[in-house]
Amino acid sequence: MITVLALGVFLALVGRAAPKPLARAAWVVRAPRLAVAAWVALLAAAAMGAAMTVHQLLTPHAHRPFGLARWLTGLGDVPPAGAGGHVEPVLLALAVFCAAAGVVGAGWVRAGRARVRHRAVLDLVGRPAGDGPWLVVEDTRAAAWCVPGRGGRIVFTRGALDRLTPGHRAAVLAHERAHLAGRHHLLVAGAVALGRALPWFPPARLAAEQVPVLLEMAADDAALRVTTPQVLAEALCAVAAGPAPGGALAAGGHAVVARVKRLLVAGPGLRAVQRGAGWAVVVLLPTVPVLLGCGP
Repeated sequence: MITVLALGVFLALVGRAAPKPLARAAWVVRAPRLAVAAWVALLAAAAMGAAMTVHQLLTPHAHRPFGLARWLTGLGDVPPAGAGGHVEPVLLALAVFCAAAGVVGAGWVRAGRARVRHRAVLDLVGRPAGDGPWLVVEDTRAAAWCVPGRGGRIVFTRGALDRLTPGHRAAVLAHERAHLAGRHHLLVAGAVALGRALPWFPPARLAAEQVPVLLEMAADDAALRVTTPQVLAEALCAVAAGPAPGGALAAGGHAVVARVKRLLVAGPGLRAVQRGAGWAVVVLLPTVPVLLGCGP
């Protein structure tokens, strides 16, 4: 009963108490990649906690205390359950993660089909630029985006090329290349799919809102290797009002105002000690329900 209570408290923390503070935390804009990993860890911890709770409710005597706990409870002459007692939680955890993988996989398939259609349209209406590695779409609105997948494409509208200086173009190009290299579309599609499937579950719903913005910030950080915050902020403002096609990652999409403010007035990134502690929490958090349910 104590184990079930502990798991219930853990689920309440990761499923109800933690998501909103994480979404509002000031540090996430200073370390967007760590923040994305924190959302993934929160979802994984909730899934593992649910599996361990069900296991404890269905098989309350599958595990016996050992070590000091065995001596205190007078079970010193009873051998521990052994590896056999861990079969059920492993199977339950696999079932939970397979269900989540099915939802994410379905989201990837839907997004992949949208990208295929998008690339087919671009092949018809876009044309290679004579002065850069991108496609040009004849549209007076200023926009720039990338279409991930096989033969990933980076697209500028004519309006964007007319408004952006060579320095701005380089900044936007670096931003879009970061999206393609990091395969950000997979994380975005997975988070959105879980958010649609579990709108009543705060970690899934808020992750669907936060992960796309955080990945835009991560791509902004990658672009800063070849440009300055001022130039990148100007480029984002120039393409902010343009269309953001479905299935694509647009340079001006997702919370442009917050991203520009971050570029111009945000403080320095997290210190090495803070990053190390954050990554340690991300790695260890999903193991906590396993230790509660199956550990000593």
